[in-house]
Amino acid sequence: MASHWSRGVMVTGLVVACCLGVTAIAVGASRSGRAKLTRTEVARRVVPHGPSRATATRELTSAIRISPPDGAVNVAPDAPVAIDTAIGRLGTVRVLSGGGQPVAGMLAASGAQWRSIGTLAYGTTYHVFVTATGSAHARTELTSTFGTLIPATFVSASVFPSEGLVVGVGQPIVFHFDQLISTPAAQSEVLSHLAVTESQPVLGGWHWFSDDELHFRPDGFWPAHEQVTVSWDLGGWDAGSGMWGGGQGITRFVVGDAHVSFVNLVSDTMTVTDNGLIVATYPVSGGKPSDPTMDGTHIVLDKASVVRMDSATNGIPVDSPDGYDELVYNDVHISDSGEYVHAAPWSVASQGHTNVSHGCVNISPTNALAFFEFSQVGDVVIIGGSPRPPVVGDHGVMDWSTAPTEFTPANAILPVPTSISILR
Repeated sequence: MASHWSRGVMVTGLVVACCLGVTAIAVGASRSGRAKLTRTEVARRVVPHGPSRATATRELTSAIRISPPDGAVNVAPDAPVAIDTAIGRLGTVRVLSGGGQPVAGMLAASGAQWRSIGTLAYGTTYHVFVTATGSAHARTELTSTFGTLIPATFVSASVFPSEGLVVGVGQPIVFHFDQLISTPAAQSEVLSHLAVTESQPVLGGWHWFSDDELHFRPDGFWPAHEQVTVSWDLGGWDAGSGMWGGGQGITRFVVGDAHVSFVNLVSDTMTVTDNGLIVATYPVSGGKPSDPTMDGTHIVLDKASVVRMDSATNGIPVDSPDGYDELVYNDVHISDSGEYVHAAPWSVASQGHTNVSHGCVNISPTNALAFFEFSQVGDVVIIGGSPRPPVVGDHGVMDWSTAPTEFTPANAILPVPTSISILR
């Protein structure tokens, strides 16, 4: 490096910059004849700046999507509330009804998504509050409001067994709806609004026997002394054709002792069991060849101490040779078609030998009283040896004449949740 004296001061031919890396740039510019860069210009090239906080906040805000959108009306109650962000992370998410009731939801581990849990109320205004953070210390807050629809038609249901009943091991759980549910989607969706809890968990499932009747039954008979809780909340259920579910409830029932009876129409005997032990064997008379008793696994539908039996209800004139109209005692009802196990003093001589009834199972007055007192709704009466198959749609036989594979499997193990806390 050359130097010389000028007015008593040595002047060097190279300017030394204070910042590392600038020297080479300055020398290069000098040597090439280009203008020298200022320190500010050099710094901008060496350490580029990111976006400002204001810019980052605008970008973060634009990246957030809320559904249903702000101002939406007539939102379906089963529509999820969804919040997504393409950048940054969601922070606090609150969805509140106009009355301040929170909607439960779940935030994804990535922080990029929030989804509501469950269904929304009808005819309700909801307010959404969202915070999010991003780069460059960006933070934003958003609000949104939407409203749900008011159904034109509500669908409700009644349930059997009702609260506190003791039933037999063959009794299904039966839901009757006050409207016809005709679409497969609606029939399938309602299952998520129903729950069965059992003290001794067993496999079971649901089956629609008609457009207004839904049954649950275990794969096999209920365990004796099972305690069952059935709960339902139809709110938010899209029942199709503009109808929506309404109403909720709970019913608890107990399964009693296992009463299973076997009627053999070849030997004309009835064997009665209690929790697997034989407690009685009765001679019987079943339906004659022109009126055979229905074969298959029946359940006790109800019982009555006296029933007026009129042949005209079965298309047989009372004044015909085969007609009848009389009071019959100790009647255990086992089919929709009018079959009973009942007292028949007029056929005692045939009982144990010949089938002479109009389809009922005849037993002696003494045995009929004992069986009547023994029986409970839902008990099982299995009839074999008859040429008449089970009738489709008959409540006495339809549940246990339908294969378990025809039922939609259901989880009847986990307890019914009583509440869901909001998740953020």
